[in-house]
Amino acid sequence: MVEFDTSKIGYSLKLDGKYYNTLDIEGFSHMMKDPSYCYKFYWLEAIVQLIAEGIKETTFDAVIDEMICNAWYSVREFHIHLSGMPIDGQVKDGLERAVSKLSELSNLPANASKVEIKNAIKKYALELKTSKEQLTNMVPYRALAGFFDRAEEPADWGSVRRMTEYIERINEHVVILPYTLGTGSKLKKEIYFQPS
Repeated sequence: MVEFDTSKIGYSLKLDGKYYNTLDIEGFSHMMKDPSYCYKFYWLEAIVQLIAEGIKETTFDAVIDEMICNAWYSVREFHIHLSGMPIDGQVKDGLERAVSKLSELSNLPANASKVEIKNAIKKYALELKTSKEQLTNMVPYRALAGFFDRAEEPADWGSVRRMTEYIERINEHVVILPYTLGTGSKLKKEIYFQPS
């Protein structure tokens, strides 16, 4: 058998033994701590899909559109309630409400394609605005809450502006967060994905 000697051809794999990944695994595990709030899974799935497409910054609007597409089949086909059973017939979860509203407006089937769903979202943007804006209130902030455990100062959940500033401070001084937020408002608020 012939041996292959990489040193003779001038290249070889050199490892220095250092671990470069700065991903806070514990923080990510806390993101999914309470599985009764399914919107967090859809939020994270939407972000992962956007990052996989090479997107480095986006808006709440674009992420919520992805969430609606991702939740579409589960809500429509299996009638999944994303935050528990409805009370007095009223759906509690904003994402489920957005999917149901779009379904009523568009008459798209449960197996509609992502392109069809996104086109319907654009067509009925005005009618969906309230449902989508509800998702901007705390979903993006609550999803990062698992990373706040290491901070010495508590989060101020009463103000979007103060939460945005708090997230920036945590990212700069405590732990690298998966994303930070811009100064826009509601659906136009920017999301900046952490390159690392």
